Amino acid sequence: MQRVVEEVELRVKQSLPRPVPLPSGIGSSSASPGIWYGLDPKKKKGVSGAIEKAFNIGAREKLDGEIARMFYTCGLSFHFARNPHYVNAFKSAYTNPISGYLPPGYNSLRTTLLQKEKANIERLLNPIKDSWVLKGVSVCSDGWSDSQQRPLINILAVCEIGPMFLKAVNCEGEVKDKHFIASLLIDSIREISPQNVVRVITDNVVNCKAAGLLVEAKFPHIF
Repeated sequence: MQRVVEEVELRVKQSLPRPVPLPSGIGSSSASPGIWYGLDPKKKKGVSGAIEKAFNIGAREKLDGEIARMFYTCGLSFHFARNPHYVNAFKSAYTNPISGYLPPGYNSLRTTLLQKEKANIERLLNPIKDSWVLKGVSVCSDGWSDSQQRPLINILAVCEIGPMFLKAVNCEGEVKDKHFIASLLIDSIREISPQNVVRVITDNVVNCKAAGLLVEAKFPHIF
């Protein structure tokens, strides 16, 4: 059996092409160089150098590594890579290079930039709000639990153009009786303006039905 194994190993070695070390700058470190099989090292060096220069492979790999570490060290969801704003940010940086530019820091993200984006969202929502006066709006509410198992009640305003999220209230430690739910609905109706609200839609559990009666008593025109 040992003789058969040695014969097979010899045939395998004879059938392999002569190994040639990789040109410098490609593959792993000099301590454990990569291998090109059956290729002229001089020709390979020229081809690989041209490809690396044309596609800037080294810089691409370095940038990919930094982006990957951003995901790993902050525990970001891999779905974030599908966010169009994430992709557009890098496209913009590539097509419009700004000398000395640094990405926004901690303070600007939580203050000035947040305020600007809030104003931008309000501007985008204005067409929906304007339609409330003409078409009327339904206030929709439902309870659910987030990833941390906190009990939340969300409020949405739905009209012909589409739904608009108003708020989600953390009800942790609260008794979700008819008075508590009715107060949330009444506050939302006042935020929208009572004359724009046509109806309120909730779950059909007992406390929500009782809250609906309190809302109708407060605003007789709302169903």
